Amino acid sequence: MSAVAPDAWHEFPVRVYFEDTDAQGVVYYANYLRFMERGRTEWLRSHGVEQDRLQAESGLCFSMTAVDVRFHRPARFNDELL
Repeated sequence: MSAVAPDAWHEFPVRVYFEDTDAQGVVYYANYLRFMERGRTEWLRSHGVEQDRLQAESGLCFSMTAVDVRFHRPARFNDELL
């Protein structure tokens, strides 16, 4: 049995804008968390979960409590990330 549900894989392309980069044109490390949050929001939305409605109706909301990130190579201005 797989630990990941078959429909758990989700692609959300993100274009790197100038505002996402540092002086060397590389994505500032903390911005990857913003990209991941957008992806998570879109994954939930694709499954019919609107976070604002969830919070208004049930008082539930999502919060990140810990992050462990391994950077494999830099993303740069105008790259498209998946």
